[in-house]
Amino acid sequence: MSTATVSRVLNNNQNVSPETAKRVLAVIDKLGYQPNHLGRHLRKNETKTILVLVSTVANTLISKVISSIEITGMELGYTVLIGTTNDEKKRENAHIDLLRCKFIDGMIIINTLMNKQELACLNKRYNIVQCCESIPDTDVSSVSINNKEATYQAVKHLISLGRRKIAYIGVKNHLSSSEQRYLGYVGALTEFGIQIDKSIISDGNYGFRSAIEVMNKFLLKPDKPDAVFAISDRMAAGAVRAIKDNGRTIPDDIAVVGFDNTDISYISEPRLTTVSQSPAEMGKKAMQLLDKKLKGLNITSNVVIKHKLIYRESTMG
Repeated sequence: MSTATVSRVLNNNQNVSPETAKRVLAVIDKLGYQPNHLGRHLRKNETKTILVLVSTVANTLISKVISSIEITGMELGYTVLIGTTNDEKKRENAHIDLLRCKFIDGMIIINTLMNKQELACLNKRYNIVQCCESIPDTDVSSVSINNKEATYQAVKHLISLGRRKIAYIGVKNHLSSSEQRYLGYVGALTEFGIQIDKSIISDGNYGFRSAIEVMNKFLLKPDKPDAVFAISDRMAAGAVRAIKDNGRTIPDDIAVVGFDNTDISYISEPRLTTVSQSPAEMGKKAMQLLDKKLKGLNITSNVVIKHKLIYRESTMG
């Protein structure tokens, strides 16, 4: 039996009789043979491996996105690696070098320290897709929600309840989602003629304790806020704790809205009104988009996933 015949059987070539294929597979099973997929991929100048670049997997929403990427990637025949950076440039560059050295075929970037120019340059040479973030005015394909519109709707909801002193707890970082959420907040207040009060706009670090500190400072003001929007559920839950510890009631005294619809929004007391994203859908679409690029389709696509404002007791009583 020739090596060519064995090769045709392993590659499911139709020019092999069922009887011959059966004999070859029986011998393969007896010998415990495993084909060298790495060698096969190298001959085709591909690895069938992609990497997800992310600062941390501790975030509940991000972990769901990555899980969806992995499931979809496996269905499409890819091995999915995860590269965490902890927001360290050296670690990020080490992961990007895997792309430059062709150890991986492509990359899904959830968050990055690269600026717009660096990202655009990388995109010209390699197959990359952004997920959960979308940098405007670039040719980088992306999958995300409309963060500006989502925040606008959340703040508009607070305004519809008669709230006019609406505080904002954000995060000062390089992410476009943070910037877009702030713009949505400002846009809603401006549209309804509410003056922007810088004294009740402050930054946390996405953490529970950081939001407690910020909210405590807001509550020291003589003219206290009657509502607060936080750009993550964890920070919204921190605001809830501070409000209750200061003897205030939610939502009667202060209404609270979070973002992401993570588990903490359910277990918070009261439960949080929040913006719901679709992490499974975002991960799936990002992997499918990268697969198309790896198959040679020269496309630039910015997929916007629908969001939804979930109304709960932190605003509705």
